[in-house]
Amino acid sequence: MASEAGKTLIGKDYVLGRLVLDYIRAFMWPLVAIVVVLVYQNDVRTLIFEREIDVFGVRIGAKVEQIESQALAEIADVRVLLEAQQASGSDNAASPQIAEDIDAKLANLERNLTREIAEVQSVQQTRRPPPPPSALPSRAPSSPPAADSIAARAKAAERRGFQALIDHDVAAAIKAFDNARSIWPDYNNVAEIGQALRRFESRLQDPESPMWPQLYREILTRYSWGMPEDLRIAIRKGAKKAY
Repeated sequence: MASEAGKTLIGKDYVLGRLVLDYIRAFMWPLVAIVVVLVYQNDVRTLIFEREIDVFGVRIGAKVEQIESQALAEIADVRVLLEAQQASGSDNAASPQIAEDIDAKLANLERNLTREIAEVQSVQQTRRPPPPPSALPSRAPSSPPAADSIAARAKAAERRGFQALIDHDVAAAIKAFDNARSIWPDYNNVAEIGQALRRFESRLQDPESPMWPQLYREILTRYSWGMPEDLRIAIRKGAKKAY
């Protein structure tokens, strides 16, 4: 009797998860598109035909594509969690954890999308009218903007951190994420991942420790925004072992 009730509950959770996923897929991209149109108005033609708008050095077209790519990757993670929930069957020990992880994943997806869209809007709101042609420099500056250099360095350090996690090298991972945080404290989730690694450091010294899948699970459900796609696949595979 209890087993049947458990299966019914799991089935309801799975259906609910699928409904949420379908909602995101059906309504999120029109929402993003509407925001872009409302924010840019006269620049929509440029965005359509040239794919990019340069606002104070920020490539808006590329930024929107980046948001879309990251959100699609996050939705793929949700699908993995839903499949794990379905596969757990009547395993009442695993089901509550999976349900909690799905809730956390969706909440983080909403928060990150809200933040990213707000950043795009902020850039537009501070936009100034272009200078007259006579005031433009005769040639573009030879050195890249400092912000681009900082982002590239933080991204490289973050990647080293994820690679170290895949290699089960906790010391190298902590060093890399600390380096990324020192370059750009608010870059993606480098600060939160560094904190998680210190929390579990003593239990991650053994490369064969069962704590590694649990760490992957936590990162995938809570700290995965901005994760490189090729490394996300490995983290996702390791997280499945936690269920």
